[in-house]
Amino acid sequence: MDRALLNELKARQIAFLEARLVSEAAARDFRERLPAGFAALLSTPLGELVDAGAIGRALEALAAEEPLRRAVRPAAAAALAALVEAARAERRSAKELLPEGARDKLDRILEQPKIVPERLVREVLESAALDAVMRDVLYDTLMEFSEKVNPFFAEWGLPALLKRVAPFGLGGVGKTMGAMRGEFERRLEPEIRRFLQGFSRTAMRQVHDILVAKGDTPEFIGLRKQVATWVLEQEICALVGQLDAKSSVIAEELGADIAAQLLRDRPVRARTSEAIAAFVAAHAGEPLGEALGRLGIALELDVGALADALWPVVRSMCATGPVRAWLASVVEEFFDGLPDGLEPSA
Repeated sequence: MDRALLNELKARQIAFLEARLVSEAAARDFRERLPAGFAALLSTPLGELVDAGAIGRALEALAAEEPLRRAVRPAAAAALAALVEAARAERRSAKELLPEGARDKLDRILEQPKIVPERLVREVLESAALDAVMRDVLYDTLMEFSEKVNPFFAEWGLPALLKRVAPFGLGGVGKTMGAMRGEFERRLEPEIRRFLQGFSRTAMRQVHDILVAKGDTPEFIGLRKQVATWVLEQEICALVGQLDAKSSVIAEELGADIAAQLLRDRPVRARTSEAIAAFVAAHAGEPLGEALGRLGIALELDVGALADALWPVVRSMCATGPVRAWLASVVEEFFDGLPDGLEPSA
């Protein structure tokens, strides 16, 4: 067999592979053989499939500023934008999207003691904003109490007694009482405000102590469940309805920033890499399916549907110039390695 014939066979082999790998016959083969291939993958030891060191290096590569800027942040922003857009169009209530039994599990979580951290309660109640609210509420309460219950000026108090003493009118006494009341209220207002400067914080601390002490009583557990029920009964679109276009853009930017920062954060990457390496080391000899089962993951997929979804990608990759060049180089390597004058084996 001379070199010219070998070159002819080489060219025909390359052309055949290029056409065969993107043909309808290849699509059928891919769909028919993927289930067995997937089963073989699940039977392969984890250590042969996962290189923990390589994953760590991949995380380091993703954490570089250029990939973060050009890939991670845009991908996170696009994902969040799609999620918000889907939520705006969703007319069902949140509870309609919950799987069976999810509400019972949520209720059991809400029944857990100390579910609301004491430090969070204290931080909220001792904020300047709530302190100002408490001062306003207490001020209005005290002023209304003074107007309606103060025995010197309330209708049921001293004025009523004086009317009994002087049934034909109070004359100058009435005007004097009115002037006294005006002067009293003028002096009372700043005194109440000075009193509330310190007392409002004391009241907030008392509220905090009561919430902490009674936070796990049936009444407060019922309150938590009531809030959860209200949220779950709202339409999804209503829950995000107040998120206008400007806020949506800010939320997308925030999500992208957080995703980028998680990758950028060296301690987070180190802990992730260590956790992956530890898991792989502990289960390197186990089949992939068993190793995933330890995490509660059972890959019982409709492999046919998966093949239909993957085939367009596989076919397109096989049709690209780099893949075709690689296939050609493999075929050429084989034929170029054959000696001139090759004869069939006896």
